[in-house]
Parts: sequence; C-alpha cells; structure tokens
Amino acid sequence: MAKCRHYRARHVTSTHTTSVHFPHLFAGAPPMASGADRISDLPEGVLHHILSLLPAQDAVRTCVLAQSWRHHWRSAPAVRFAGCTGWAGGVYTFGPFVDGLLRARRGGAPLDSCDFDLDVDLDLGRYDVPKMERHVNGWIRRALRRQVRDLRFRVSVTPRLPCALEDRPLASEHLTRLELVGVKGNAGVLDFSCCPALEDLRMEDCDVGSTEMHSPSLKRLKIRYCLFYCNFRTGMSFPSLVSFEFITNAGRVPMLESMPSLETATVRFDHFYDDRCSNGRLDDCGDASCYGCLYYYAPDDYDCVFLEGLAEVTDLTLSAYPDLVCLQLPPMFSVMELY
Repeated sequence: MAKCRHYRARHVTSTHTTSVHFPHLFAGAPPMASGADRISDLPEGVLHHILSLLPAQDAVRTCVLAQSWRHHWRSAPAVRFAGCTGWAGGVYTFGPFVDGLLRARRGGAPLDSCDFDLDVDLDLGRYDVPKMERHVNGWIRRALRRQVRDLRFRVSVTPRLPCALEDRPLASEHLTRLELVGVKGNAGVLDFSCCPALEDLRMEDCDVGSTEMHSPSLKRLKIRYCLFYCNFRTGMSFPSLVSFEFITNAGRVPMLESMPSLETATVRFDHFYDDRCSNGRLDDCGDASCYGCLYYYAPDDYDCVFLEGLAEVTDLTLSAYPDLVCLQLPPMFSVMELY
C-alpha cells in the first residue's frame, strides 16, 4: 500500500455512534479482489490477534476490506505504533493519528499491550522539542487510561537526545510490564508506587535523571546502558525484586537497599563509572576537600553502596575491573562467579 502523505482526523461523537476518519491512509490502495471472503468467517478472537500483529496504520486500513471488518481494529488487544519518519511532517502528522486511534477504542476496550517504536528525525529548532515531548507523554498517559498491561516505549531521536518524560508518577492498577528506551526520567516518573501490579521493568539507553527509584511490587529489573548522575548517588528501593540485571551503565554507582527475595543478579561495571574520588579512592577517603567524597552518599553501616544491597542474592554474576572488585567487594560474598 502507498505510504501516507497527509493526515487529518475528524472525531464526531453522538449519543449512538463514534466515527473516526483517516482518509489518507487509503490513498493508492488497490481495489479488493473478487471471490469468497473466508478470513471474515474466522472467530473474532482470531481476527483481533491477526490485527494485533500489524502496525497500527495497517490495522486501521483493514476497515475497507469488508463491512464486517469496519470496526475490528478498534477492539484489537494489542496496538503497535511504529515510525514517524515514514510520515510526511514526521511526529506532527503521526501524532494526531496516534491520538485519534487511542480515543477511538471501541467501548473503552482495554489494551493487553501497547508498543511504541519511534524513530523521530527532528530537523527542527529547540522550541519544537517540547512539542514532540508533549505528544509522547500524552500517548503514554492515554495508553495507561486504556488499562494497558504491557507498555513498551522506545524512541530514537535524531539528533541524539533523550525524550524527557513528565515529572509526575505513572498511575495504573493494570500495568504489569514496562519497557523504556531512549527517555529521560525524573523522580516523579521513576516512583512506581502508583503501579501496584508492576512486576517487570526494563530501561535501556536512558538518562535516569533522579536520585530515587522505587517500587514495592517489582520482581524483575533490567537496566542497561543508562546514564546516572555523576555527582549524586541514586537510591534504589525494590524490596520484592527476584531478578536483577545492571549492565554497562555510566555515572555514579547507585545505592541499593536490601532485597531479601533476590535470587539472581548479573552485574557488569565497565570504565564508565564515576566513583573514584580525586584521591583515587573508591570509598570515602576522609579528605574534607575531596569533591568526590563530599557527594559519596553512603550510610555508615554500608561496606559497599552497591553490593551491600545484593547480600542476600542466591546467584551473582559479577564482571568488573579488578581494582573495583578488590576495593569494594564486601566480606559477605564468599562464593560467586567472577569475570
């Protein structure tokens, strides 16, 4: 099918029907072939599953296949938004399409999963970046209102910069899995106390942007290639965590609170950490004039700000430079896999 060149949405609501029009999604589409329509005879659940596998714009286009297909896309249990670069006008034409589709969900049909996989080319001035961020933050909030259980949000912006999330907590009683890629967090959005069902969190290539991360319910956490503050230490509180991966992140190593249910942990420190003070120490050197130790932020009873929180883990895989391990490895670790 031909790529969409333009977009204009019209949303009309009455007491009986809701109609949403995406007129240019169908430009250049070939006419329907004649013959028996066997696909329409499939159970509705199977049709919805098929639509869930399609990019959102292709799922909407199926409404022209037959009268019986007119509204199937509005009840599909999964929605996959991909692109921005394939749309004339980029995020400014793609955005209204996303807004219109999420509003048009039939009868407030809940979402099992919502997947945003966005490549945004911002050939724009600095005043246009907040407009883009308002769009994407609105999409996340609207997906949560649709009771999404599995939310994946990946954004890659050219020129390279993280997409800033709103500084307020995500609130959902239904969200169980969240994946964030290419975003900038903050203290509000990384406090998951208002997501009591959240069990799986993945962050990759993100700017953490907070001195606190918290979730009482989280069981699985993966943080890869993310940037932490270099002068302030981030405290992480995940008392229900069972599985933890912390791979090749940059900035100051976070301080972990106790995780008594932790079974497996995979940790890799490369040379990007910012914990060595001006006197070359990885712990508090005691020099009052040392800028690095001024912001060490470790409780007096902690032998190690990071590994202390892993003291109760059953299976630990640790990869780090030898000096980091020798100086910071607390005595409670007697058996481990070390690279």
